[in-house]
Amino acid sequence: MNLINHRYFSLAITLITCVLALLSSLTLNYDFLFQFVDEGGFIETLTVVFYFIAALFALFYPQKTIRLDSRVAIAILMLAMLAREADLHKILGMSMLKIKFWLTSESSISDKILAAIILLFLAFSLYILIRRSAKTWLLDLKLGKTYAVTLFIFFAVLVISKIIDRSVNMIYEITNWMAPIWVVAIQLPQEEYLECLLPLLIIVAITQYDNSKKLSHKL
Repeated sequence: MNLINHRYFSLAITLITCVLALLSSLTLNYDFLFQFVDEGGFIETLTVVFYFIAALFALFYPQKTIRLDSRVAIAILMLAMLAREADLHKILGMSMLKIKFWLTSESSISDKILAAIILLFLAFSLYILIRRSAKTWLLDLKLGKTYAVTLFIFFAVLVISKIIDRSVNMIYEITNWMAPIWVVAIQLPQEEYLECLLPLLIIVAITQYDNSKKLSHKL
């Protein structure tokens, strides 16, 4: 069995990512560390590149085990996550993901119409994936198939990274406790490294899915 097809491959690389983030926190100078992981830094730039590669991988992966409409939908969602990481959701002056964008008069009607078209396009892509694959994925997850486990880890990492991202601010809002710099030096790399892992998990899941289909055909 190839290493990438092992059931716990994605869990292993997720844990390794967390360890690497912690090592960065403990070994790097704070000034260099924050430049390395802050907005516009190396890790965020790498994340954007990985999302672009994941989109291309979904579209042009030579095997055709995934339907074309699903491949296009995956690529669109990867590009959407790329845009979110690169702050392109603020291209209209204010984030189109915030309620304020839709309620304030600062956003023009044309901007709101354009934002609505973009979001509906993304929602339709997500609908295609859910309609085509959600039921099969849940069944395969119960069976412990590798690609299904990887997708579960993808969603878990997505949620956990957002919780980590908001954790320090949430604690401050609730308790008025200002986290010392060493806490931020641990928190920020964990979030950024995990976000950088997300597009790689999609590439792994596509590869594992294709391998599982090849194996089932042989059997």
